[in-house]
Amino acid sequence: MQIFHGNIITCDWKCSVFNYLVEDEGKIVFVGDKLPEAYSIVPGHVELGSKAMLPAFGDGHIHFSSWAFFNAAFDVRSAATIPEIGPIIEDYALRNQKSKVLFGFGLSNHALAEKRLINRAELDKIIKNRPVFLVTYDGHSAVVNSKTIGILPRRIRDLRGFNLESGQLFSEAFLEASNYISGKVSVPTMLSRIIKGADTLASYGVGLVHAVEGIGFTRDLDVDLVRLVGRSSQLGFRTYFQTMQVEKVLKRKLPRIGGCFACALDGSFGTKDAALSEPYMDDEFNRGILFYKDDQVIDFVKKANRAGLQIQLHCIGDAAVVQAVKALEAALKDYPRKYHRHTLIHACLIPEETLEKIASLEIGINIHPGHLVSPLEPAEYLESILGARVHQIWPINKMLDMGINVSAGSDGPVITANPVEGIYGACNHYIADHAVSTADALCMYTYNIAHTSFDENERGSLEPGKSADMIIVNKNPLQLDPHDLRQLEVEKTFLAGQKYSGKKTIPQTLLEGYKNRNQPV
Repeated sequence: MQIFHGNIITCDWKCSVFNYLVEDEGKIVFVGDKLPEAYSIVPGHVELGSKAMLPAFGDGHIHFSSWAFFNAAFDVRSAATIPEIGPIIEDYALRNQKSKVLFGFGLSNHALAEKRLINRAELDKIIKNRPVFLVTYDGHSAVVNSKTIGILPRRIRDLRGFNLESGQLFSEAFLEASNYISGKVSVPTMLSRIIKGADTLASYGVGLVHAVEGIGFTRDLDVDLVRLVGRSSQLGFRTYFQTMQVEKVLKRKLPRIGGCFACALDGSFGTKDAALSEPYMDDEFNRGILFYKDDQVIDFVKKANRAGLQIQLHCIGDAAVVQAVKALEAALKDYPRKYHRHTLIHACLIPEETLEKIASLEIGINIHPGHLVSPLEPAEYLESILGARVHQIWPINKMLDMGINVSAGSDGPVITANPVEGIYGACNHYIADHAVSTADALCMYTYNIAHTSFDENERGSLEPGKSADMIIVNKNPLQLDPHDLRQLEVEKTFLAGQKYSGKKTIPQTLLEGYKNRNQPV
């Protein structure tokens, strides 16, 4: 039994704050202002002082295996100029002599002084004899060197989004190249990085992970590996299979389908292929891309809904959001379900009437507030391509007031997986009227995430009867100015009442589980 005294921020529907919390055998047994006499004789109370206790955070949308993999790749987000990218790659290549492909992440023309991406010829000058696969910050395109192009199957060169001259791959070419290149990664390497990734998330105070998987690995290896790790991890993993093939999800007995990539209805603002109802400001002939026709999306959503699956759809531009909501509305009319918890991912631009429909259909929205304060895709860039529409991006306060379940995630590896950055972003939206209170931001990263995956009766808030998934942070966030929220640091993470202890080696059970993965896992 453990008794904590101090600032206990519950993140319940009132975001109540109490003085005491009692944990016993992994469950919360008491939360309140006055400690019952039965517990007063228990020695060794933990005094929080100026610190605070919160529910463990969640990450409501993370490409977990990709994020874990790129955590061990080279990262160019610190580069201020194109020449500064060279030493980063060279240093990584020197330290990873056995790597068949040099993977990197974080390329952004907005963060570089040249205001453009590095190109194939420039990459060739840095590394000529080994394949380089450098993914952009939004995870929707990559720049590769000539060695990479040389090993790609010819069919990929014929796909939309393949640019031989610049070496940039986006759209279908990027997806297929990612699938092919990631096949060069060994299973033990992926397992070790996934396990290390779980440890990193726990250090950020994350206890519930909504992992979107099913891209880039033969036979959907990432789906199986993440589920295998989830079985032995103290963290709670909820896997969303990124496919439109309902049968594949049912075969694995998964309750969730969707996310991005194969389930993406459009692209991104970074590559200007997010689908818009009106053209981009800097290109009157470009309205982005809807990857599927309306009837294709409706047929998929109807089938998944009838199968009882929870559906998530990637939609960024307003045209894609309208398409997603139209499909969900048709599916729920075809086969009504009261507690479906279907969710839109990203949903950056939402027309007013569509927002009202989202509320009436009880569709959730998962957003990534860290984007709002990221230098990799600044508001100035968004305004240059969207004009006045930039003021419509994520009216978080309004969406919450409408009763919509707005959960938050990192969209990792796109944004740091540390929830503190997202909490800061939600409270410091560049449109002041769209910003939320600290209490609301905390709930978006705790209770609302648990609600999205039907976990709200077990996790997401500090209430009696729930799992003792808790964190201690260095300061009381409710007493901080919103501009100072980045000062928050997670000092301890407790999952089911136990202080988190990471795994430093690959458990043999995981390797055995992988060998038998031809059976549903």
